[in-house]
Amino acid sequence: MGTTSANFTGESLNERSIDDLDELAALARMVTYARYVAQDVELASAIHWLDLALQAINREILDIPNAAVRDFAPFGGAAQLKAH
Repeated sequence: MGTTSANFTGESLNERSIDDLDELAALARMVTYARYVAQDVELASAIHWLDLALQAINREILDIPNAAVRDFAPFGGAAQLKAH
């Protein structure tokens, strides 16, 4: 899935990027949910590592060419949202 991996399926770079963006968005939602759960049970260490995971996902999203075409916003602010 990485943006630097070779594309052996014959898809164009833009098609591959859209698929990668969808996968990264789903991953970011899962990590954000896990962070909320860790915050609810006050696991400071887990919150720290999940924040780092969200930062890494943001970097991957920003590295995808034409990611702005879909008006996609990185998940940087998601970590600061209040839990439900």
